[in-house]
Amino acid sequence: MSGENNILLQELCLLFDALLCFGIPIIGILLLRKRADRVLKPFLLGMAAFVISQMLLRIPLLQLVLPNFKWFLSLQVQTYAYGLFLGLSAGVFEESARLIFLKYFLKGRTSLTDGLAFGFGHGGIEAMLLVGINSIAALILYPMGNLNLAGSGYLTLLLGGIERIFAISFHIGATLVVLYGIRVRKAFRYVILSILLHGLTDSMIVILPAAFAIGNLGLELYVMIISFLVLAFGIWLFKRHGKEVLNSSNQEYQIKDL
Repeated sequence: MSGENNILLQELCLLFDALLCFGIPIIGILLLRKRADRVLKPFLLGMAAFVISQMLLRIPLLQLVLPNFKWFLSLQVQTYAYGLFLGLSAGVFEESARLIFLKYFLKGRTSLTDGLAFGFGHGGIEAMLLVGINSIAALILYPMGNLNLAGSGYLTLLLGGIERIFAISFHIGATLVVLYGIRVRKAFRYVILSILLHGLTDSMIVILPAAFAIGNLGLELYVMIISFLVLAFGIWLFKRHGKEVLNSSNQEYQIKDL
């Protein structure tokens, strides 16, 4: 295969990644817009929750503050402990932000559609900022000779975008778990559950390759399974128990009326 064809295929892979990262949240919110009118607010709040919890708080803390402490430097050479720390810290920051934004800035709105919109916003802005923008930049810089992708295979490039499908699925599922907790007035219990799920998912991304030599495909398979299970669990909570919550509320109103 000629060098020009090789560059073209790599460019197509980067374009595919960018389309996924920007297309999934945009298409998702447009589809939700057809079934509900007020989906823009939870969508934007989901974006804000990620930007504040990760981009403004956790990532600067990990990169600028904690490296000044000896215990953190020692932690980085301990695969299991460091993986758990990164995973659980991501869970604490993101799920706490999810709880705060859902409970106080989206007060009184606990429908499945609200949760889906918030999840698309949270996972969507993560995909755009962490992969989408980089893919667009690479699309521009690579043909100009300012970026070297010689060692990057097609599958490696594609996995960046494909992984975002799983990540967005996870964020939607985690949002539904937290929102359901708010809905049934057991927010603390369900946010702890979402933190643990988040911590399990993210920590294994560090631990599996380092401790068990799991390759990229195996790692993506793991993330896919966990993400889809969390999404299915969140939807199940609303579908299976949503009617029970509504029935309980109706009974309370009837008692009050009496």
